[in-house]
Amino acid sequence: MLKITGGSLRGRLLTLPEDDRVRPTTARMRETLFSMLGTRVEGAWVLDLFAGGGTLGIEALSRGARGALFVERDEAVVALIRKNLLSLGLEARAEVRRDTVPGTGIVESIRRAALSRFADWPGFDLVFMDPPYHSGLLAPTLAMVANATLLAPDAVAVAEHETLAVAKGVAPAWRPMHNRRQGESQVSFWRWRGEVAETGRS
Repeated sequence: MLKITGGSLRGRLLTLPEDDRVRPTTARMRETLFSMLGTRVEGAWVLDLFAGGGTLGIEALSRGARGALFVERDEAVVALIRKNLLSLGLEARAEVRRDTVPGTGIVESIRRAALSRFADWPGFDLVFMDPPYHSGLLAPTLAMVANATLLAPDAVAVAEHETLAVAKGVAPAWRPMHNRRQGESQVSFWRWRGEVAETGRS
């Protein structure tokens, strides 16, 4: 079980798998992350990739995000995210997709899901990603979502990753903002530069 650290659902518990198939973001890291995001969370549309137990997306909804789309490949974990959303009364503001990140056709799949689930969705303001450590998926995932059909202007991506990971080859459409290290983990922030994604200018 894991507690939500802030917002209207602060203190409520999330059910997580009993084994080690997910690596939930610690309470301390979540508090740091959301403190750094500040007012960006309120009213935001959120994409939670490698969602695991859905802790980041659910935390964002508790803190005032308008809606969240979760993407997770493990069928049992997907069912658990849906269970948590239902128990917290968040199902009307969320959609859960079972898919692999990055994956063939996933950008269009996410776009269709968002358009069908959220009537007034204009693009994601916040993208959370927590790829498996040592997987090398951080830069490819950032490249995948640097797509004008998914992101709102001035979108921000936030990734939790192992401290020594270097996001080599990050698409120029992402401008590094800042990062924080806590033990063996690090959280890094990038801002989307939409004009680069659309025109190729750096």
